[in-house]
Amino acid sequence: MPYLPEADPYLRRRTLPAGGERIFVPMRDGWPVRLMHWVRRDAGRGNVLMVTGRADFVEKYAETLHDLVDAGWGVSIFDWRGQGLSRRVGKTPMHGASPGFDVWMDDLSVLVDWAVDRAGGPVAAIAHSMGGHLMLRHLALGRGGISRAAVLAPMTGLAAAPLGPAIARFMAARMVKWGRGGDYVLGGGPWEPGQPGSKRQLLLTSDVERYRDESWWIGQYPALALGSVTWGWLADAFASIDALAAAGVPEAIAVPVLALIPAKDGLVDSNATRRLVARIPGGETIEYPGAGHELLREAEPLRGQVLARILSFLG
Repeated sequence: MPYLPEADPYLRRRTLPAGGERIFVPMRDGWPVRLMHWVRRDAGRGNVLMVTGRADFVEKYAETLHDLVDAGWGVSIFDWRGQGLSRRVGKTPMHGASPGFDVWMDDLSVLVDWAVDRAGGPVAAIAHSMGGHLMLRHLALGRGGISRAAVLAPMTGLAAAPLGPAIARFMAARMVKWGRGGDYVLGGGPWEPGQPGSKRQLLLTSDVERYRDESWWIGQYPALALGSVTWGWLADAFASIDALAAAGVPEAIAVPVLALIPAKDGLVDSNATRRLVARIPGGETIEYPGAGHELLREAEPLRGQVLARILSFLG
């Protein structure tokens, strides 16, 4: 049966492309990670591994998945350990805890190997926020499998509101030392439905309807919801950011990297990204004034410009 692209813009955001394969891939310790894969339909296209951000899930990228699959790309995308429909790691399913960023790094290696095996060769990567951070670390370690990487608002530094990064780093270390690493950070808590016009919406995207999509998907599948980060996650994140920025680390990245960033990001540090990507031999940064953190969920025409630049980079 021929593949028929979905024409309705609303359904492109609230359905997944036809023909996707859903599996649970065991990590090295047996932990099940949910992955979805669409087979490449155009021999002139390649294969893409989409690497999502903190608290993301496959369905949140439905519109972009339609764009890639319609254009003939083979696509793989997964839910990180502790997120989406992969098994959770916090003291409750709602706690956005970290299993350790090195654990996520090992998981990424397994998932890259899976995508390479399915594709029959190296794949390109599109990675957002925390996923962009982990992808950059993967590349810096020379673990292979990725031919080039587009990183969107990569987590190279944290805004860490309302405390700010210096105080947040200090508090996270103390809370972990006091045995409270599994607790929500200050002001955090379980997931709540997004409110249009809220500060969170404006940090993420100026597009109200695309912002509503996340809550709609969670309404269909409540197990997708994840609350705020824990003190332990925050401490682990700062340590991993330090590891990525260390002398010689970005310089070791040997594949082309395109960083697409908001000119000013309220969640991660765009200045840190500018500095870090400038140290990558094949690195390039493109900025989007007025954009929110989630570039692929921004309003048109900005989102279309971002997608076109990614596809041009992927070749």
